[in-house]
Amino acid sequence: MNKNHKKLERLLLFYEVAQHLSFSKAADKLGISRSYLSQQVRQLEQDFNTQLLIRTTRSVRLTREGSRVQQQAKTMHHGLLDLERDLEHSYEDVAGVLRLTAPVAFADAILYDVCSLFNQQYPEIRFDIEVGHHLEDLHERNFDLAIRVTENPPQNMVARHLMSYCHWVVASPDYWLKHSLPQHPNELKELNCMAFPNWRGWRFQKEGQELVIEANGSFAVNENSILLKAALGGDGVIRVPEHLLWEHVNQGRLQRALTDYQVEKRQVWMIYPPKIEHSTRLLTFVSFLREQMVNREITT
Repeated sequence: MNKNHKKLERLLLFYEVAQHLSFSKAADKLGISRSYLSQQVRQLEQDFNTQLLIRTTRSVRLTREGSRVQQQAKTMHHGLLDLERDLEHSYEDVAGVLRLTAPVAFADAILYDVCSLFNQQYPEIRFDIEVGHHLEDLHERNFDLAIRVTENPPQNMVARHLMSYCHWVVASPDYWLKHSLPQHPNELKELNCMAFPNWRGWRFQKEGQELVIEANGSFAVNENSILLKAALGGDGVIRVPEHLLWEHVNQGRLQRALTDYQVEKRQVWMIYPPKIEHSTRLLTFVSFLREQMVNREITT
């Protein structure tokens, strides 16, 4: 009985291996050595007197018993995460850490400025922000709030709508001086349209009709900020989220085209675990973020 605490530790370590099916990836995430992790998982197999993993030089697979243990370990992992969140958000002051995850473009264009303004009012708040294209599972990662672009927010989380946005088709004024400003999406076929390599189909809607244009250009990259840099340099036409373009269009550095068409409308949601839906610091920030987005919509 006095060794149960070690079994609990090993179960949680095994859970990370089972999630990644890789000792190396699990060890990196946990911040421990691969050899120590392997040793602990082998000891867990001895504790249970059963094989949990099938290891080869190229892969790691779960046995049937390993899958059963993974499900129990998952419940433990989620319960521990819920307990940690509950304790962290149990007091009513607007203070402490807020852990956020958001897409790169949203974080760059909006989130940092909003967090800075929030800190001016609530200086005892600290932000830990992780940005990226991957949609983090809030049951697996200890984030308090996720900003997600999705049409179907998860049913097991609290989801509050933050904003809607479309993409704008833009180029520099110099580029439009050299080429006629298009009046119809088909005219884009004759222009240097720079896009994501795996997202070249630009969708346009008008009066209930949809048209898809294949974007072909001299340059393709899967990062909006680089596309934006190329457009500002006069290299061609891009289609990116409007909130990345507000300032550049207002200052005349970029000019919109095809403004009577709707282009790729998207929904942005604020998502957080039900366990902390009454957290004072979280709800204060959620309300502040929504207010800031409303103000931006009014001024653009």
